[in-house]
Amino acid sequence: MSKIGIVGGAGYIGSSLALQLSKSFEVKALDIKPLPKDLEGKVEYERCDVQNYNEVEQKLRDVELVIHAAIVQIPQINQAKRLGYEVNILGLQNVCEAVYQNPSMKGMILTGSWHVIGERDLRGVLNEKFGFRPDKVEDRARLYALCKIGQETIFRVYDEMSEKIYGVIRTGTVLGHGMPEKTAASQFITSALQGKPLTPFKHSMHRPMLYVDVNDVCKAFEVYAQKILSREIQKGKASLSNVVNFWWPKPITILELAEIIRDATIKHSKGKIKPKIEIIDQGLPTLLTPKEKTQIKVDLSKAKQLFGLKKMTNPKETIEKLVKEKIEKR
Repeated sequence: MSKIGIVGGAGYIGSSLALQLSKSFEVKALDIKPLPKDLEGKVEYERCDVQNYNEVEQKLRDVELVIHAAIVQIPQINQAKRLGYEVNILGLQNVCEAVYQNPSMKGMILTGSWHVIGERDLRGVLNEKFGFRPDKVEDRARLYALCKIGQETIFRVYDEMSEKIYGVIRTGTVLGHGMPEKTAASQFITSALQGKPLTPFKHSMHRPMLYVDVNDVCKAFEVYAQKILSREIQKGKASLSNVVNFWWPKPITILELAEIIRDATIKHSKGKIKPKIEIIDQGLPTLLTPKEKTQIKVDLSKAKQLFGLKKMTNPKETIEKLVKEKIEKR
């Protein structure tokens, strides 16, 4: 049985991947944080700091494929910018080099992000060639977007100079159990269940968001990993051939997200909880209109071909399920 190392394996996406992949592979999770309780006994765990190359190289020696999910993200990255650089850029470089130098390794997969294409002024067909636009995000997301672009750039350089596969799955904002508390979806759900108003900001409430269900993400990584390990994926002429976008094809605005959560809360509480939506005006210029999302066409042809996609989970279904389960546990 092939062995996969997941760097950042104790985080939200990393631990979700570890749980799914442990059904088909041996899995070693590497992180400075301890494993979540539901992973104990199911995967191997080693404490590892990506900032230390020797430690990374040593602890990845016995795996055939690496998935990189370690990231300092919003809001922490804005509070500890140097840490963000050392983990997101230098740390990723360490892992890429460890894979490059290990003859038994077949490749590596990066958990990329849709933020590399920006959140604003999206027009036309969104495919893998759309391009990097770090200055088309809100100020709070700019450094994160720059880091994700930096990671993808490093990955593609390694893919160009190596015979191994360095692939990137750019995910939408991932929805599911255990998602970070600071995401809009988590904050809205928490407020809704407490009967508090949901508070989108006026200046960004029409921003189109690209979401994806965590279970779909896990299945995509599993298929990609299997194809790299079996050498089904051959080196392309350019590194872009190993980059794939993966998100629900219809954008959802922040206001629509709040409406979905409000409606799900009313429905599954049988009307006992009726949260309101209150738009917060911060005095910032409104750059987005309700028409923004209609000017986007998502092209998932590459993901469908690579992952054998037949059906994806509508983000609305994911949110409905999360709200329902939280209400039932109350």
